[in-house]
Amino acid sequence: MNSSDLETTLEILEVLAEALTIPRSLDEGLDKIVSITCRLMETEQAAILLIDEQQQNFIIRSACGIDSPNFKVGQPLVLPERLLKILWRLQNLHQINWIEAGIEELKFPIIAMPIHFRGTRIGHLLTGGSKDASKTKSPLRRNMLSLLAPFISLIIENSKAADLLSQRFALSSRELLKAAEQEAKDGDAAGQLMVQRVRNPVKVVRLLAESFHRELATAGFSPGQITIAAAHLLDCVVKSGSNSNA
Repeated sequence: MNSSDLETTLEILEVLAEALTIPRSLDEGLDKIVSITCRLMETEQAAILLIDEQQQNFIIRSACGIDSPNFKVGQPLVLPERLLKILWRLQNLHQINWIEAGIEELKFPIIAMPIHFRGTRIGHLLTGGSKDASKTKSPLRRNMLSLLAPFISLIIENSKAADLLSQRFALSSRELLKAAEQEAKDGDAAGQLMVQRVRNPVKVVRLLAESFHRELATAGFSPGQITIAAAHLLDCVVKSGSNSNA
């Protein structure tokens, strides 16, 4: 290892330690990993994609260096079928050479590293647009890149998004626990809830809504009162969206 590689390695380890020890939101943590990826591989572009099981697609969770209306954080990844199939089946670090991607600003070759959360593949860490091809081919740098994916898993688990599922209401919900227990490989329903939250948030929201309705009905609230509660919740969502856009 030459002095330049050693310095890069130490810088990456320092930033990773900071990412895990300094409290951050999930967005801040993932954005930090994306930034580290570009530094490590000396590339112009990087992104974190999370699997959307319901739509059989990927959601762009964090990205840098890609300025395109077809590649926006929070939106589904729009790609031709061939490239989408490669990403969907990918299980190990893999270099994807030039393919007509349908996104003009996307730069090849792309290096894709699967991300696993509690033993389940939840997405990919991608990087491309190399400034120096020899850097992206370096075994040391690729080994370092392979270490970033587990760090993403830790950031997700340590984030407020994961903590939300440890709250009393979610874990006391019979519907949520029953659904999670059926899918948990090791009987850890709480852990499976975290996996579901990352991979299929729509499913968890639906189950929470059903549980919320059941809890209110069991407590003796009338259908009309429950409707008022639902309307107030929607009002809170609208106000929250307005404040975030202000």
